[in-house]
Amino acid sequence: MKNANVIKLTVSELIELFLNWNYGAQPATIQYETKPKIKKEGLSLFQGLFKLGAVNCMIDFDFAKAVNRQLKREGKAETFVAQSIWNGKGEHINRRLIEHVETGAKYLMYKHQKTLRSLHFDGALNFIPNALLKQYFYASSKPTNQGTDKVVVPRTLKIENIRRIKMLGATYEVVR
Repeated sequence: MKNANVIKLTVSELIELFLNWNYGAQPATIQYETKPKIKKEGLSLFQGLFKLGAVNCMIDFDFAKAVNRQLKREGKAETFVAQSIWNGKGEHINRRLIEHVETGAKYLMYKHQKTLRSLHFDGALNFIPNALLKQYFYASSKPTNQGTDKVVVPRTLKIENIRRIKMLGATYEVVR
């Protein structure tokens, strides 16, 4: 993410940016750091495992409209209605932000376009190849209730896991 226009902001300022958003759907590139969920037998092998990743995405997209547009492209009836998120444990603040009702944690909702990179490291900052980790990951699931041949992939990312986000002609760097 090379950009001369780097704006440093805090997590709360990033949340405020998404609360006061009036730009419509926008493409973005997000760099993030997460702790991947792995099976119990992998926990003892990879102490302090974390993932650095980057994705291209769309922010402020309407999930139900996106699925219905895909259904239309495929010549199918546009009948999709979005269900509650996380079995009712997620509450939409707006089309960008979701709040977990039990923890109060805020998440950015986005439409995944492309994964740019995905690197795993242990607590001692040793690079761990995906080939070694693959057997310890849980199987990922894609939505099956959309009725589309090509799935619209909505994702959520905890706001505090975002390190940098490039959007609106600037790069926003989250400082802690």
